[in-house]
Amino acid sequence: LSGSALSSTMFQTHFGVGTGMDWVQFALAGGVGLLFAGAAAFEGLYRLRDTATIRLELRGRKQWVEAPSPPGTRCFTLTVPFVNANRLYEQTLVDVQPRIRLLKQDAAADFPVIAEVTCQLVGEEGRRDGYWAANLLGPAEQCEMRVTVTLRGVPDALQSLHAALVSIQFKTYGRVALQTFDEEVVVPLAPTKPLPAPIRGERTLIQCIPTPILTDADDIVEIIDLHTQGIRQPGDVVAVAESVVAITQRRYFRPTEVKPGFWAKRLCFFVPSKGSLSSQHGFQLAMNEVGALRMVSAFFLGAVGKLVGHKGIMYEVAGRPAELIDDITGTMPPFDKYIVAGPAEPERVVARIKEKSGMEAAIVDANDLKRAMVLAVTPGIQAADVSRLLLDNPFGNAAEQTPIVLLRPVKTGPDTPVEASHVPTPAL
Repeated sequence: LSGSALSSTMFQTHFGVGTGMDWVQFALAGGVGLLFAGAAAFEGLYRLRDTATIRLELRGRKQWVEAPSPPGTRCFTLTVPFVNANRLYEQTLVDVQPRIRLLKQDAAADFPVIAEVTCQLVGEEGRRDGYWAANLLGPAEQCEMRVTVTLRGVPDALQSLHAALVSIQFKTYGRVALQTFDEEVVVPLAPTKPLPAPIRGERTLIQCIPTPILTDADDIVEIIDLHTQGIRQPGDVVAVAESVVAITQRRYFRPTEVKPGFWAKRLCFFVPSKGSLSSQHGFQLAMNEVGALRMVSAFFLGAVGKLVGHKGIMYEVAGRPAELIDDITGTMPPFDKYIVAGPAEPERVVARIKEKSGMEAAIVDANDLKRAMVLAVTPGIQAADVSRLLLDNPFGNAAEQTPIVLLRPVKTGPDTPVEASHVPTPAL
């Protein structure tokens, strides 16, 4: 056979057609193939589309500002941006509905307080009926919203307030389905408590320092510097509770923000009930923190360790981030409804504290079970010494609100009793 005849024979054999080839049938087959290829490409482009929508950028908010008000009234304002995270398509901010809930310092206090909260766009005249007019945001565009909280009651009633929890529900609309989101913002209301009496040790004076409720709008380094002014002395060491550092970094999550996967839903049933990883959301957050493979491997190695009488292997393998997770109820209100992870970059935080305040610093996870785990210290101190001094947990696990502790060496001689020097109130 000649070359052309051989090629024709192979072509006919491959496509299953005779010498009288049906070119219409071949064209239809090619058309169907192209149609499937086009459909696949179209679906691929659809799956790669930008599905981001509008979000409430809480990290970009400013501090609450209390406006001068007549007796029996307190008024707070906050500015926070909405950002269209989609860089290709416009999105609509359809509706914003705020709600407010008050927390009292004494849960049994029976003082009536009227609380109101409103939201409106900055630069636009707000409607007095609280209606939110739908607002269109272009790609990567943002707008600012002003939140106003007004409290009315007798002075004793207003003084009994601990904090307000403002829930902001908003709806977005665009090229994806109508979506509803919820965010929460804490309004600290209680004044800072007076300094408690220092705790006298044999060679160390421990001074607990109260603060207002701290939120992710606060910088823990600035807070420590502010609340230790007029108190700190050369040689002092400052220790701060790790959960508060994590909260100021917004390292806390609602359970709905943590999506449990296959392993978290199953392995959490084998964790003891009082453990923070005994919920599927807590276990999933641990997997998010250390990696799924490492966490699952740690679980099975821990199970083998328990069979041979060695406990704690799971946390040894998984690492400290898994051990530091506090599930719901693990922190004081209003953060007791969140899962709190450990602080990010603790070594960097203590370095910043020393640079700002001049004090040696430590971040400590202490509890009432005579356990104080030191996460990070500055080079001038020993972690073991700090842990030993904080075994009694002067931070407190309830409503003490003393997340900062000063450790002060006290010089004593054989006939010199330990005396606590006067510790003035910080200049706020």
